Amino acid sequence: MISMSIYRAGAKDIETVLFVINKSNSEAYRNIIPKEYFKEPVLTPDELLKEFEKMTFYAYRINEDTIGVAALVVKEEQGQLHWVYVLPEHQRKGVGKSLIKYIENEAVKMKLKKLRVMTSDKADWAKNFYSKLGYGIIDKIPRPWVDDVVYEKLLIREK
Repeated sequence: MISMSIYRAGAKDIETVLFVINKSNSEAYRNIIPKEYFKEPVLTPDELLKEFEKMTFYAYRINEDTIGVAALVVKEEQGQLHWVYVLPEHQRKGVGKSLIKYIENEAVKMKLKKLRVMTSDKADWAKNFYSKLGYGIIDKIPRPWVDDVVYEKLLIREK
């Protein structure tokens, strides 16, 4: 029987979270970001440990295998999504959507008013993904290789 769950990842999950991020990032961005700017692996174990200190990581697991991750940073009354990745062989199966919806529900419990996320302007799959989930573009950030786009979704309407 297949068991699926989303859980809060901790230090004991560093290796699996790191694998999902590095493999997925490489597959997604190595042809978008020029070689002189592309870092592979995108994170080392020490860098990921520092990220764990700044944000809460959530992971999607099928049986004992972690196949997707996303992180939430809370800043005042808003949250920021980071490190949203699903292993390539598990993409387009609802894993990313489930992770984001789970984090949105957690953010609402925290009384966060909105969530933001940033991606490359050339990452059409990511832009479509966030748009379908109700996120809209609010800003562009210039990078040497291509602009990043910032998406936002209101979670709690102001009265």
